[in-house]
Amino acid sequence: MTFQFLPDQLALARPDLADRPGRAVRQLRIEARKAADFGKPLAAALMESLARVLPRSGPVFACIEHWPGDLASDGVIFRLNAGLHALALTGQAPALGALYCEGLLLPPALLDRTLTKALCGHADTLLGWLAHPTQTNEVARVAGLVAALLELGRARAMPCEVLELGASAGLNLNVPRYAVRLGAVAACAPTSAVTLAPAWRGRAAAAGEVAITAARGVDLHPLDVAMPADRESLRAYVWPGEVARAERLEAAIGIARCHPPHVETGRASAWLACRLDEPQPADTRRVVFHSMVLQYADAAERAAIDAAFAAAGARAQPDRPLARVGIEWRADRRAVELRIAQWDGAGNAGESRIAAHCHPYGEWIDWHGLA
Repeated sequence: MTFQFLPDQLALARPDLADRPGRAVRQLRIEARKAADFGKPLAAALMESLARVLPRSGPVFACIEHWPGDLASDGVIFRLNAGLHALALTGQAPALGALYCEGLLLPPALLDRTLTKALCGHADTLLGWLAHPTQTNEVARVAGLVAALLELGRARAMPCEVLELGASAGLNLNVPRYAVRLGAVAACAPTSAVTLAPAWRGRAAAAGEVAITAARGVDLHPLDVAMPADRESLRAYVWPGEVARAERLEAAIGIARCHPPHVETGRASAWLACRLDEPQPADTRRVVFHSMVLQYADAAERAAIDAAFAAAGARAQPDRPLARVGIEWRADRRAVELRIAQWDGAGNAGESRIAAHCHPYGEWIDWHGLA
């Protein structure tokens, strides 16, 4: 998912930030703790090592340390990981292959030397990755959308039109072609090469059929899986040691090359307002989905998105309901919430309710439902 990025916002020196030393190291240690808490030992080791060696890396350290925005919200550490992973995938830094391609946990001293060599020897390449927004098109998260659609169907089952904000390469839009298992509930395409089966906790998912009549998305800088460079970008944003995630991504790319998703270029708020203004077929639920997107949008963009929902929600009717399904970090970034809001011109007027808590990459879902 991407939102607007202005190259002149990227600076190697910001005197006004000089009173905030250690930003890069602090953020790396925060991300290392989160990775360890989520059961990602290789990612945690990577970021602990980067926290030790990055201050000696010259321009890459200066770029991150004096970043003009918020390091967490801008996904800066994810960008650095993607650059390092790309160096391993392309053979430019073969020593990184043991970590990224073979999933080996290197001894700390060897990992420090390997990363120092990459940071100093490929600074220009890494600065290029830092200058572009993240593109983590993680299809496992879309299992949460399927659970939400089934939950919405408890009261009244309806076919759905899906609109996705921050769609990246549009892999989530192919969810009808994926096998989805939500505990004891199966949905979509059972024989698919892509299986989404998050560890299921909490209440049972609603049973039923998921009928998606149309799926479209928007991204400020969409990727096209037909382009080798864009496929490389998607692969690079996988953390080291995540073999299952990398295999799932390859399978989803394969499906997308056969069934290209419909992703348009544009700003999310403007695109959403236009789509919500379009006539909605009777007896069809219009569902807008976004996952790990809002952190990249500024306050004005988030407000414009909310305004588009409010305007469309005021026009919603029982036979033409609107729903919003979001999987986003909580404000304190300590938990990921799956929220559902509904408008139907009757009893639902857009109240945002927490339906689940989720793993950031969709590995588990703790389902609460809406009842």
